[in-house]
Amino acid sequence: MGTSRPGRRGDGENHVRIRRLLGTAVIAVPIVAGCSSASGTHGNLVSPSSPSNQDPSPSAFAKVLVDGAQMAYECHGVGSPTIIAEAGYDTGGTTAFAGLLEELSAVSRVCTYDRFGTGNSDLRPTALTEGLTSDDQARELHDLLDTARIERPYVVVAHSYGGIVARLFAADFPAEVQGLVLIESSHEDEVAAYRRYYGDDPEGDWVDGGDLLDMHAATDLLRSRARDYGDLPLVVIRAETYEDVLSEGLWRRTQADLATLSTDGMLIEALDAGHFVIDENPDVVVAATDAVVGAARTGDPLPPCGEVIAGVDARCPTS
Repeated sequence: MGTSRPGRRGDGENHVRIRRLLGTAVIAVPIVAGCSSASGTHGNLVSPSSPSNQDPSPSAFAKVLVDGAQMAYECHGVGSPTIIAEAGYDTGGTTAFAGLLEELSAVSRVCTYDRFGTGNSDLRPTALTEGLTSDDQARELHDLLDTARIERPYVVVAHSYGGIVARLFAADFPAEVQGLVLIESSHEDEVAAYRRYYGDDPEGDWVDGGDLLDMHAATDLLRSRARDYGDLPLVVIRAETYEDVLSEGLWRRTQADLATLSTDGMLIEALDAGHFVIDENPDVVVAATDAVVGAARTGDPLPPCGEVIAGVDARCPTS
């Protein structure tokens, strides 16, 4: 869930949980001067009115209006399906995936974005904060992709809390999603466990981009709508080292469970890595994404796990 358990310092002055906050900045993405228009503010990145398969300038982002507020995104590379990189809890994708976008762009076109209240995006409009759920965030992502004219279909690569948003996005828009890569993803069975651990302490609340999330509603939605993806190519990446306050047994069970959500699901363990696999063992993320994109392009099942991890520091766990 976050970058640090109580007692370890995370970003800024906050003490937050490892599995709830992605939070590790690899490269700071600079704000690029641009001009304003009805559709948003654009820097050197391709504008929403331009063909979405053009390769944008590196280290640039654009903004579009979603629900009356500016949401930042950036895209790199060419190819289909488009990889959508979904960041972890309380973290913008343009920061969290900054060190990985170039490698992912060698696989296919890749885009990431900052959820409201994170990175370079505006705060969520106040009228939309009451009763906010992860499903609302999935809808906001969809609105961003439509407004920015980011070409379908998509393979969603998500870390930590972002895995919840990704699963609901795939459940809400199944015709547009051709694969999932879930990296150390949060799971619905963790929500009650965190509340038991923290009791009434506000530290147990889920606050993303400054807005309180209704995780009970998210849990219900995950259990009712995001438990069966048919034969969608799905790779779940679990770290070798557990770094959270809950039980290791729960973590292992929930990560294994995620790989069962598709008949074409696979569990991979990233060696020499903790929760921040995207920083500590990024080659595994690229390999998994390449396998899912390849399956999406051909319509074939994922290759055997051993083939997916060939040449990277990972293993195919049996439990």
